[in-house]
Amino acid sequence: MAFHSTRRACLQSLALFSSGLGLGLLSHKTALAQSAPNSATAPAASPASPASAAAVAPGAVGGTAAAPSVAPVVAPLPAELLGRLPLAQFWQVRGTGVLRFFGFKAYDARLWAAADGGPNPLLARQPFALDIVYNATVSGEEIARVSLVEMSRLRPAGPDRLETWNQAMRQALPSVKSGDRLVGVHLPQVGARFYFNGRLTGEVNDPAFSDAFFAIWFDENTRRPELRRALLGG
Repeated sequence: MAFHSTRRACLQSLALFSSGLGLGLLSHKTALAQSAPNSATAPAASPASPASAAAVAPGAVGGTAAAPSVAPVVAPLPAELLGRLPLAQFWQVRGTGVLRFFGFKAYDARLWAAADGGPNPLLARQPFALDIVYNATVSGEEIARVSLVEMSRLRPAGPDRLETWNQAMRQALPSVKSGDRLVGVHLPQVGARFYFNGRLTGEVNDPAFSDAFFAIWFDENTRRPELRRALLGG
């Protein structure tokens, strides 16, 4: 009973923190209600864990990010980048991070960028890719909704532009489950591209949108500075 009470308290905290990119909270509550009798024996990284409340971006209460790996990172560049973006052949892994909520892992993240792209490629207006592998289940609609809240905090914009961004994300960002891979590409002066499990799902030809979206992770005022440091390699 104490375990169930603790999980309910975590969910209530995340619900109150509506601007914190608590992704997938509604779907998580439904899953939790359905699985409550067996939740004491459920694995911590299941799709019905509180990790789903942070499945795309940092920001909700309780989130922590792992420190950068001290070992050299050897990982293959996503094939979709090499096939569609020739400049990606010069990218390398700048840093990796893990986002956890109350001990539950939401996702593993990796930043691909040029070695000479400056300490922060977003601020340096350099192209890069944010590569995320999920350990949670969350709807695309929820991803768009809560991402928009954080984008408007970091890059204030008028209601018409915010609604345009909202519609763009609803079209480009699919629902995800554990094991899915979503790669977002930032192209300064062009916009953003999104690849889901190797397939192009959307292009948003709006530089302001791309800057606001990736600011969620890389702006100095991100809600998860520890994850930002890990992704930037230090």
